[in-house]
Amino acid sequence: MKRLALLLIGISALVLFLITPGLTAADTPSGTQTVFLATTFPSIVLTKGDSISFSIDLDNKTDTWQALNLQAETPEGWQAAFKSGGYTVNQVMVEPGKTQSVDLNLTAPDNVATNQAYTFTVKATSADNSISQVLHLSVTLKDKETKSGLKLDTQYPDLQGSGDNAFSFTLNLSNQSDQDRIVNVDATAPEGWQVSIKPSYESKEVRSFSLKGNGSQSIELDVTPPRQVQAGEYQVVVNASSGNDHAQVPLTIGIQGKPNLSLTTANGNLNTQASSDAETKVSLVVNNIGSAPLQNISLSAQQPSGWDVTFTPQTIDQLAVGQTANVTLSFKPSTRALAGDYLVTLTASGGGVSDSKDLRVTVETPTTWGWAAVGAIVVIVVGLGVVFVRFSRR
Repeated sequence: MKRLALLLIGISALVLFLITPGLTAADTPSGTQTVFLATTFPSIVLTKGDSISFSIDLDNKTDTWQALNLQAETPEGWQAAFKSGGYTVNQVMVEPGKTQSVDLNLTAPDNVATNQAYTFTVKATSADNSISQVLHLSVTLKDKETKSGLKLDTQYPDLQGSGDNAFSFTLNLSNQSDQDRIVNVDATAPEGWQVSIKPSYESKEVRSFSLKGNGSQSIELDVTPPRQVQAGEYQVVVNASSGNDHAQVPLTIGIQGKPNLSLTTANGNLNTQASSDAETKVSLVVNNIGSAPLQNISLSAQQPSGWDVTFTPQTIDQLAVGQTANVTLSFKPSTRALAGDYLVTLTASGGGVSDSKDLRVTVETPTTWGWAAVGAIVVIVVGLGVVFVRFSRR
């Protein structure tokens, strides 16, 4: 029974040594050596270029102080240094029953290969070689992941308003790669629309931006609709590109209908001549210059007393955005009108909007009065002739 008990105790002790962190069967001290080397993560994977460091614990299980010399065996080209409190250390004094920690810093050569494991051996040895512990470490380096991509977004992608002014969008362009790059930005808009792209708070229009790695740029995009744009929703698509990376953001502009109209003559002249004994005709043009259809447009005039003014047609049932309608103005001055200049105010109104023009009319002497004057002159001349003949005979 005693032999069986001793055998079980020996097996338990062996299992305990085998599962102790940082130790293997080959690392287990012989005899009374009871100083242990351990680290929490003996095998790590890092990105090439990252700093490499292990925290090494020296656990003194003896009842005396232990002065332990430290050594590190590295692959060719690698450098190793034990650090503690900013100092490089080669020997550690460990109090009985205490644990002392040091950092092992490793530096890889510039031409180090990636995607393979590198093995390092740490040794802690007493001055008399009565204690000698070994800890095996492994480092695997992987290539640095190169991020790529562009991001283009805006807080307000949908704007509403009339078509009289430009619509301004603020965009944020982000370079999601680690490399500096040139990013081209352009926009696709409906035909006739104008687009201006510039850095925020600047007036210079540009289409390319230089962005640092992981940097960003605020962009102002001004969109101007064409004149007489109809009410409705329109889309402008902004594109950013650099190499194989692309980003896109759609913008929506809602044009709210705003009626407006203009009235003028067909030839643009706002003066004409007339006679009180004849009717004068002038061609007018009514144009819908707003962004909403117009209905029931009426025409009226403010003329001198006794004048006869008519429009053909008197009303326009409907006028689409950008559409024009021809109207004939007919007027005849009063028979009592004297020769001179007169104003006739013409007005077109409908849909809550109107436009007026003053037509200057020069009234000339009627033709009948001209002939009457000629007749009177003839009568006077004949009468003078008769008187002259009679008096000459006497």
